[in-house]
Amino acid sequence: MRPHGRARADRHSPRAWAICDKCGFLYNKKDLQWQYEWAGNRLVNQNMLVCDTCYDTPQEQLRVIILPADPTPIVNPRPERSQINNNPFTSIGGNIGTMSQAAGLAAAFDSNSNKPFFLSSVRYISTAGLTNTIGKNWTGLDPNNPTVGLLASRFVVTAPNDAKFAAAGVVAYAFQGSNVPAGFTTLASGNTVGTIGEIIDVSITPTTTYLFHQFVLTGDGISSVSVAQLQIYSAG
Repeated sequence: MRPHGRARADRHSPRAWAICDKCGFLYNKKDLQWQYEWAGNRLVNQNMLVCDTCYDTPQEQLRVIILPADPTPIVNPRPERSQINNNPFTSIGGNIGTMSQAAGLAAAFDSNSNKPFFLSSVRYISTAGLTNTIGKNWTGLDPNNPTVGLLASRFVVTAPNDAKFAAAGVVAYAFQGSNVPAGFTTLASGNTVGTIGEIIDVSITPTTTYLFHQFVLTGDGISSVSVAQLQIYSAG
């Protein structure tokens, strides 16, 4: 009689015998199981019947990692405005103007010109005329002489990446200077193009230093005005 290895014989309940495809020992067929292995994102039968000792748990390293979908974004997000803290002019007099809504006056000086309407300096309902302003107070620019202002030679203004300077369309603008927060002198003027993300880049010939500079947009008393970034360059 041939040795039956690890198989059992029962004359009352006979069961078929089979050889394990890995170790070659004899077992009852019912005690063998199919060997599976990961292939991509599913288990594939290796067409091998093996015993409990020879059975290998499918190797997870052969399994494709399926990344879950990105979380659904929220409506009207409000991310932290960390760049405002990096404003290089925070130690100087401060920001001036009437576009103090949305992200506030400081948003126009946070060194980030590529941002949406809600993170910009905004006036939701503009005032009629050339009266909607955003600017800088340069008091403290020269710690030894606080009455000395900035000799501005160029200004660059950027509209939000999802809005126009004025929602009404093409409007007049001006760049002004003054040594008191009133009675401003116009240093440059023109009209906006009326496109989303518009950039106004104007060089001027400076003759006088000013403690206050401001950019002004014409409003209609109905729609919004906004500025994503205002950069003022000094001749010196």
